[in-house]
Amino acid sequence: MTDQHKLFGAYDIRGIYGKGLDEPFAKNVGFAYGHYLKPQGGGRVLIGSDARSSSPALKAAFIEGVLNTGNDVLDIGISSTPMAVWYAAQAGFDGGAVVTASHMGKQYNGLKLYASQAKPLGANNGLGEIRTKVEGGACSGLGNSKTGKLTTVDIIPEYVSFLLRHVRPERRLKIALDAGHGAAGPELEELAKTAKHLIEFILLNSTPDGTFPKRTPNPLDEGSLTELSKLVVDEKCDFGVSFDGDADRAVFVDEYGVQVDTGLMIGLIGAELVRRHGGGKIVYDLRASRAVPEYIVSQGGTPIRTGVGTQFMMNSMKDHRALFAGELSGHYYYADMYATDNALRTMLEAVNVVARGTASLSKLIEPLMVYASSGEINLRVNNIQDTLGKLEIGIAGGTKEHIDGLSVNFDEWWFSARGSQTEPVLRLTIGAVTKQILDERKAQLFEIIES
Repeated sequence: MTDQHKLFGAYDIRGIYGKGLDEPFAKNVGFAYGHYLKPQGGGRVLIGSDARSSSPALKAAFIEGVLNTGNDVLDIGISSTPMAVWYAAQAGFDGGAVVTASHMGKQYNGLKLYASQAKPLGANNGLGEIRTKVEGGACSGLGNSKTGKLTTVDIIPEYVSFLLRHVRPERRLKIALDAGHGAAGPELEELAKTAKHLIEFILLNSTPDGTFPKRTPNPLDEGSLTELSKLVVDEKCDFGVSFDGDADRAVFVDEYGVQVDTGLMIGLIGAELVRRHGGGKIVYDLRASRAVPEYIVSQGGTPIRTGVGTQFMMNSMKDHRALFAGELSGHYYYADMYATDNALRTMLEAVNVVARGTASLSKLIEPLMVYASSGEINLRVNNIQDTLGKLEIGIAGGTKEHIDGLSVNFDEWWFSARGSQTEPVLRLTIGAVTKQILDERKAQLFEIIES
């Protein structure tokens, strides 16, 4: 298997820069992508990139590949994935692409590719065809007789203006925001300037820097929230939000600097959308606490349970005409933004919730903190399907589902187990009505898995 073959995943292209992921490869992917969207040329493609040191060179090569198919390119510079995907969809582009490795370390990079109307390309819809063309050498020396036109534009003011339509705080809050030197920085600076009459923002690490000197691009990595938490407490902020490398994930800390469970935020933000619309459906990740659907029901909404990842989330939202969706990784999706995920929008929705009354974020999340949870546990196994089979046989009774891996529900406890898309890792999440039951069932599941 070549290095380049390994770069193509189920939902994106990702790898270590210089190990197959290089400029010639990016140019070939750009050509295959442009050809996939508009084989005769004449289309429009929007392209952005994150703050990684390797992104400018990879983006330039990718753009050259797209232009060689006769399609025009709009380069929006450093961009969060949510901004690029939203703008491409609402402006009627034939596709949108972002050079990014999202939350992964600084040595990584990659590409997220979309068709029109923010449709993500995956292995089974478009990305597989692009991989076939790249690996088959069909891009070498080929090109449209007419080269496309390249233009550049700053869309950040328009994007921030759109986001601010959704925030109506009933009192002025002070919020700390950590861009982590990633792509969110320029957008947060524009937001802080434009919305200063509504909200006081304190920005942290807002200058894009591909070396990520303060923390990793993943806000869920150990220690990544330390600086933000201290700032929240020192400045007496109402809460803080940390963004990942391409700003499609949001992780919250409350007024005490304590991390808020990303799964429980599904219930809190989902209930806000339900309240505003007078009802509606909310999609949630099958790993989430049982408290999430219970809370949504208590607030007049209808919860919809689905699998993990963008494809499950977006498809479930569209199938059920849901208002909102969320998953444990900190991705939160909005129907009025083409069912795409958006971390900045989520932060502003949290402002709406906290600013509506006098209760703090820690108090508002308390009604959802009623069950014990293991969080997601990653276990290396020899064979994912064999292990799932052992769990299904070894756990008698309960209600079993196979939406994404195996989920089993009992009255007093529940679990979900699913395989990684990229490595022999079983992802296990356990919940229970008490910590004691959680510990007992965790030991039982581990015994089955280790057998």
